[in-house]
Amino acid sequence: MSGTATDAVALALERLRVAEARLARSRPERSGLTSSERNAMRFIVESDRTSTEVTPMSIATRLYLSPSSATSLVDRLVARDLVRVSSHPSDRRKKLVSPTDLDFDPDRIDPLTTSLRALAGALSEADARVVAEFLEHVVDAVNATHP
Repeated sequence: MSGTATDAVALALERLRVAEARLARSRPERSGLTSSERNAMRFIVESDRTSTEVTPMSIATRLYLSPSSATSLVDRLVARDLVRVSSHPSDRRKKLVSPTDLDFDPDRIDPLTTSLRALAGALSEADARVVAEFLEHVVDAVNATHP
């Protein structure tokens, strides 16, 4: 069955995994942030833009971290002056996390995102739906393997 379109997709996915592993090793050197810190910053900035509250617990949930790991991550981002933590206006127990720079561009910490968005933007609407659905299945498969 070699040479089929299915084989080509499987090979492309394997190449993607290798490229992602190589990229993961080099990213901290370039941005100075760990993978979790980059992912948290993207989540914080994108949530801020949609006026969605971000708490250390929502970061933990989004990034599959323990609450204490998320708190440590937020502390590191505060120390780098990337985020601020404030008290929730109506719930004193809750802390809100927001970016210090309201114009912060999350692509600045991960320029690959700009390239990937441009590739996605070049797809037709129908192709984009098919690719998005396929990639969601890939994410589900990865998550099922590493819950």
